[in-house]
Amino acid sequence: MPVATLTLARPSASRGHSTRGSEPAMMRDVDDVPREVPLTGGNTPGVVRAGDTVRRPLNPSSARVHRLLAYFERCGFGGAPRFLGIDERGREILSFIDGFAPPHNGFELSEQGVRAGARLVRRVHDLTEGTEFAAGSEIAYHPNLSQPNFIFRDMIPIAIIDWDGTRPGTRLANFAEFLWAFVHPAMYGDGEPAAHMLQVAADAYRWSGPGLADAMLATVRHFCEINPEFIAWGGPELAHMERNLDLFRARLPG
Repeated sequence: MPVATLTLARPSASRGHSTRGSEPAMMRDVDDVPREVPLTGGNTPGVVRAGDTVRRPLNPSSARVHRLLAYFERCGFGGAPRFLGIDERGREILSFIDGFAPPHNGFELSEQGVRAGARLVRRVHDLTEGTEFAAGSEIAYHPNLSQPNFIFRDMIPIAIIDWDGTRPGTRLANFAEFLWAFVHPAMYGDGEPAAHMLQVAADAYRWSGPGLADAMLATVRHFCEINPEFIAWGGPELAHMERNLDLFRARLPG
């Protein structure tokens, strides 16, 4: 569920960084050439897995994303795919991250899972602050921090995928999106259970600034405005945020 183009109940094609749990680590035909397995879903056609790699068509933002992934690798950050080059068919080659990519949002997570996700986002923000990827703003803003864009092992997130569209943005807006799209407070009902899970995430991120609950509300409102086709789902999400806003304001730092 992103701020501008959030994923709802459909997996993204670059989800190819994950596995559904039944594929072998390497898939080869008899001539020892990696067999390509289409990775379906999302809006990017032509994405395949080949052995321990993912092959994806290039797009206008690819060069920037490649620089970002290479920067993460130089920093020793293991929470994103590695950019491995361009293949003979002009496709980008990314490392395949073994794990589970949720096919949709709405999985209830443990406190451990929520903490791990918040720490991944904090690490991305800290690494990109003051770099070309944050030029004119604060940090590199991943445009869709919903559950399907994380790779999980034992339902603990270990990596973030689908970096296309990453742009400069603010910590507040990106973390607020994460709180709605990844923590997904409506899954825990009204009142304290939902507020507690948000507080767990904020504490793990070490958030201390003001305005987090209101930024979450702005995220959900914007989603509903630009995605009227999903109002049957987004409307109740917005109503949940509005009902619980005062409590979320009181529980979240700042």
